[in-house]
Amino acid sequence: MNILSIDCSTGLKIALITDKFIKKYVDDSEKKQSAELITKIDNLFKDNDLTISKIDAIAVCVGPGSFTGIRVAISVAKGLAVGAKAKVLTFNSFECIDGLPKDNYSVLVEGFGQNYYYYTKKFGREFKGCATPDFLQKITDGTQRYTLSKLVKENLPLDVTLGEYNVDVLVEKAKNNQFILTNQIAPLYLRASQAEIDREKNGN
Repeated sequence: MNILSIDCSTGLKIALITDKFIKKYVDDSEKKQSAELITKIDNLFKDNDLTISKIDAIAVCVGPGSFTGIRVAISVAKGLAVGAKAKVLTFNSFECIDGLPKDNYSVLVEGFGQNYYYYTKKFGREFKGCATPDFLQKITDGTQRYTLSKLVKENLPLDVTLGEYNVDVLVEKAKNNQFILTNQIAPLYLRASQAEIDREKNGN
């Protein structure tokens, strides 16, 4: 099975997964790579002598992360899936780190301002949300902290391991037939958008 993975939640991460190889393009150095998404996908196809018609499934990251990036990724994934008559998989920003333990770990994702998205699995319980560094210290205490973002590792006053972007989770989801319809793709937002916050402040 040939799978195209699209992730614009933080930076730009795309992957081409076939029975023979996995090719990845990862760039988290800027905030606007979603504008280059189509070009990068086209280049990935050309470099590997494939076309969209040869893609069996489109996998897309639904967040959390950049609101704009998530919307762009989902829109492109829907369009490509419909055009190629491909199946659809979704995954989230907390899943694609290589070598995560089974318990007592946290995954941190770049948020907005001084806030960060977190997923913590501790003593068999799961927690996720969006928080400041002080709260992150409390909620993730006693866990190994991981991130895919250099900015998160550099900016947080916590011991955080920079992980490698891994797509094995997508292969497993495909094997387990965890496909959905394009109209079932829903973004994972763990906080209100700035527009929603402003409307609430203004009483609208």
